[in-house]
Amino acid sequence: MSLRTANAQNKDTKAAVPARDVVLVVFDGVEAIDIAGPASVFSKAQALCPGTYRLHIASPAGHTVFTNAGLRLADTVGFAQLPALIDTLIVCGGDEPAVRAAIVEHGVGAWLADRSRQARRVASVCSGAFALAAAGLLDGREATTHWRVCDQLQALRPQVRVQRERIYVRDGPVWTSAGVTTGIELALALVEDDLGHAVSMEIARTLALPLLRGAAEPQLSPALEAQSAASRRLREVVAWIGTHLQDDLSVPALAERARMSPRHFARAFAAEVGCTPARFVERARVAAAAQWLVQTQWPQARVASRSGFRSVDALQRAFARQHAVTPQVYRALAMGRGEQV
Repeated sequence: MSLRTANAQNKDTKAAVPARDVVLVVFDGVEAIDIAGPASVFSKAQALCPGTYRLHIASPAGHTVFTNAGLRLADTVGFAQLPALIDTLIVCGGDEPAVRAAIVEHGVGAWLADRSRQARRVASVCSGAFALAAAGLLDGREATTHWRVCDQLQALRPQVRVQRERIYVRDGPVWTSAGVTTGIELALALVEDDLGHAVSMEIARTLALPLLRGAAEPQLSPALEAQSAASRRLREVVAWIGTHLQDDLSVPALAERARMSPRHFARAFAAEVGCTPARFVERARVAAAAQWLVQTQWPQARVASRSGFRSVDALQRAFARQHAVTPQVYRALAMGRGEQV
């Protein structure tokens, strides 16, 4: 979809909805990607559909902010200078001392508790969830944060129903995301909620994302986990599998790609990756099928084909093994629990 097509498709939306003020809350020690990812998504949404968003990078005092990567954000907007009506508040994350200082010393938690009352929705990226928790915004709600600090958030705030295996969670007007790059997927979900699937997908393509994951995907990618202990040769095979699911992924074909004998390849793969090649391929295909089921209205035959399964029956049997439900039930649950999934 071109920019012209996207603009034409969203003409009525722009006419009916005034520009939304989106605020990214930052502080010294903030994670740079937590800012850059969502900011890029909203700026591209504004380019596709002019007049939809106004983006503000805000800090407590409005001074220059130093990210944890040493980058400087000059001329941030002070909290006192923000618009009276904020549509979307997004709190970025950072390392523990930086987030604690923002909450305790600079009053970010208290400010959120006050300003969130007028906002349409509130969100966090990574450890920004701790600021939302300090403001009492997560009490009684499902939420997530970076996998390393999920237990810490649960211990600190027992009232929160922490979801450890989700890349983002929506519970009513409160959205939370897991670590770092998941802020991009959170922002894309927020844009989709406002402007529709076509716009969010065009932005994802512009950002060259390899895959737009659904909220219920695990924080730690199975492919990344598989690559963590594998040799370079097998890491390359694992990566290749994920982008060639419709190809012949039999042991002989994969062994040829790895320049190994089939027997040696099968043994090395099981030892280094932790499962047989066939099991890993099935998992990769089911994961892809799950994405297509949630993100499209394709019939199961097309989902099966695009995911590399030879038939709908093969897709259904693989889903039963991995999810203990049929593809139909998986799609129904995902779509029926939109605020949760």
